[in-house]
Amino acid sequence: MNPATRLLALVVLLHSPAAGAEEEPNLRPKIYLEATRTADLVAKEGQKIVVYGETAGSAKSASGTNFVNFKGSEFSLVTFKSDLGLFPEEEPYLAYDAKRIAVEGVITLYRDKPQIKLTDPNQITVLAPDAVFPPPVTKKEKPAAAPAKNKTNPSAAAPDPEPAKPKPPVDPSEYFKK
Repeated sequence: MNPATRLLALVVLLHSPAAGAEEEPNLRPKIYLEATRTADLVAKEGQKIVVYGETAGSAKSASGTNFVNFKGSEFSLVTFKSDLGLFPEEEPYLAYDAKRIAVEGVITLYRDKPQIKLTDPNQITVLAPDAVFPPPVTKKEKPAAAPAKNKTNPSAAAPDPEPAKPKPPVDPSEYFKK
C-alpha cells in the first residue's frame, strides 16, 4: 500500500464513529411525533423520540405517581414518586397541565399504551402557543471538496475486475439427512 493510500485510510478510520469518537448529536436527526399519533408512537417503542402536543387531564395517583396526559391521545408522561425530588419547583402533573409541550424520551408501553418516563425537567420544553413545532428541517451545506489532483500513474491504476463466475448447483442431499 502506498503512503498516500495509508494516510487516506488512517484519516477515514479516525473520523468514523467506530473509532471511539463521540458522534455529534446533530448528525442523527431527531424523530418528532405528535402525541395524537398513537399507532406511530407504539411503533417507536424502545426508541428515543420527541413527542409534542397539548396536555389535558393530568393527575396524581394515590401512590404519588404523576401522570401528564395529552389531549385526544392515549399517550402520557409518567413520573414515579421516587423521581419527584428532581422537580423542585412543582410536580409535573401541575406544572405541565393545559400546556403545549414537547418531551424527549424513550417510548415504552404500559398496557399497550405509549408513554415516556419523565425523570428530568430538562426532558420537557414548554412551547409558546404560536411556536412553530417541530422545527423546520434545514440542510447544512457541506464545504466544497478540494479539487482532485490529476497525477495518475497508469501502472498503478487498478485493473477492471473480472466478472463473477456462475456457481455450480448444490445438491442438498449432500448436506441434509433424510
